[in-house]
Amino acid sequence: MRRVFMQWLVAHGLSPWIVPNYWFMLCLSLIVGSLLTIRLWRRAGQAPETARNLLFWGIPSLLVGAKLLYLAQFGIGEWYGWRSGGASLYGGLVGLLAAWLVYYAFRPYPVFLFLDTATPGLALGLFLTRIGCFLNGCNGGHVTGLPWGVAFPAGTNVFSVQLKAGQIPAACARSLPVHPTQLYESLFGLGCFFLLFRLVKRPEFDGHVFLTGMLWYSTYRFITEFLRADNGGVRPFGVLTFAQMVSLVLFACALVLLLSFRRRPIPPK
Repeated sequence: MRRVFMQWLVAHGLSPWIVPNYWFMLCLSLIVGSLLTIRLWRRAGQAPETARNLLFWGIPSLLVGAKLLYLAQFGIGEWYGWRSGGASLYGGLVGLLAAWLVYYAFRPYPVFLFLDTATPGLALGLFLTRIGCFLNGCNGGHVTGLPWGVAFPAGTNVFSVQLKAGQIPAACARSLPVHPTQLYESLFGLGCFFLLFRLVKRPEFDGHVFLTGMLWYSTYRFITEFLRADNGGVRPFGVLTFAQMVSLVLFACALVLLLSFRRRPIPPK
């Protein structure tokens, strides 16, 4: 899809390089999310150096976790290299949380308070990164006749999925119109950001913002998986996708913790 936008710009005498690629959007999301997290952490009365250290160790773990869980789901044969994508959002989340818990073992800090300050940045990162997915032509949906369906050019993951499924011949220049699930999730992330940013100013307890965000995202991801066409790979029970199973576990854990923490609100400051 990025190539289509670039060709349009060239045809109108504009520079094609103003269209970002996936990795640019990912890097932008990491930078913006990190800056927002540090700002909210400082506003909570905490030392910004702690947030910087957590992000320094957390971001590489996020990238490694995203790649490893993707390979575990789809197999080592689906290795695309770091430059061309192939990553799992849930894997990134696991890697991020693992790094922050390991850091806690050596240098204790208020974990749930930090997670609260990081959650709006994660939502904003979701908004930006899924735009990159759209431009990259990955994470697309099933074929649709809706007026906002998007046809992706040859060479994209959406096109390859339809070609492998026998839905289109190899001679086609573009795919059949599909649900732009990347944009659905991007808009969802933007909406979550605004709501969570308001919530982080008046949380009922430490962990309120993070657990609320996990409840929202796990619910959304479970539903949107029914629209996605590239969610093959391992299916634990043959019906639900791997991401849907993770979503169920995440929802249950977040709900239990949310109800438990709600019974002991934070003392007034």
